[in-house]
Amino acid sequence: MVKKGRVAVLVLVLTIMLVAGHILTSATTAQAATYPLLKLGSRGQAVSRLQQALKNRGYFTYHTITDYYGPITRDSVIRFQRNYGLQVDGIAGQKTQTALYNGALSSSGSGSVMLYFGMYNERVRDLQNALKALGYFKGTATAYYGHVTENAVIAFQIDYRLRIDGIAGPETQNALYNNKPSSSAGASDRGTITAKQRDDIYWLGRIIEAESGGESYLGKVAAGSVIMNRVNSKQFPDTIYNVIFEYYYNIPQFSPVEDGTIYNNPSSESMRAAEEAYWGSKPVGDALYFFNPKKAAGSWIVNTRQYVTTIGNHAFYR
Repeated sequence: MVKKGRVAVLVLVLTIMLVAGHILTSATTAQAATYPLLKLGSRGQAVSRLQQALKNRGYFTYHTITDYYGPITRDSVIRFQRNYGLQVDGIAGQKTQTALYNGALSSSGSGSVMLYFGMYNERVRDLQNALKALGYFKGTATAYYGHVTENAVIAFQIDYRLRIDGIAGPETQNALYNNKPSSSAGASDRGTITAKQRDDIYWLGRIIEAESGGESYLGKVAAGSVIMNRVNSKQFPDTIYNVIFEYYYNIPQFSPVEDGTIYNNPSSESMRAAEEAYWGSKPVGDALYFFNPKKAAGSWIVNTRQYVTTIGNHAFYR
């Protein structure tokens, strides 16, 4: 009797598990099927949402969002489907909308990934299209993450108060596709960056790269802070650009201006250092001069200015 009772209990438990599994599977399926089928002639809020999502990713290029699924929307969906390995039919069904709203790489439903220099895939093309839609990426989307794409990402990160590294990680992609600035403390403290500020930071990044490309991050910030100290000093011009290109007796103050390396594109680390220096970081205090003793004697600086410290290969003076 005990054995029969145990068998009966076991059968009952298995039955409950099977029923529960069936219910859970049905609920999951029902939960996944949340997007209405959208095609030519469809209207409504769901169409507007679809168009906005496509626009954020650079596919829907019409000047305004409508609630009508016409040929322009269909063609946008086709381009998205083609890039994401989906069935190309111009109809926004479950797989297409899931890939669009969840950032999937393909119809397999894989999640968003970090994109960085050297990568080549359709996700990069999507990134380029989105950057292009906002005016950051110029030219044709190639699906290759090169210097042009990296610089476009850096410019976007500067404007949206994101970590400046030239890498399109989750935070950058979320801000890009949802077109929302970062909610970090830095953004709220500093406010929305202007075009002039972005230009200033970029030129600061260029001189940091040219002068301190091989230095540590701290060394890069230190070089940038010297430029900022000069901008704020009455002894020097009052803009970053003019400080960099200042001449004394027809001799440029900074050697990269003379040899042309000032025009090289800055690395992501140099851009991060530029941002930090621009917003007030002063690892060398009020220093106004620096030089590399291994490459130059710096006699005038050594004899007339006060030594502050040495970071890496650069000696700093006030």
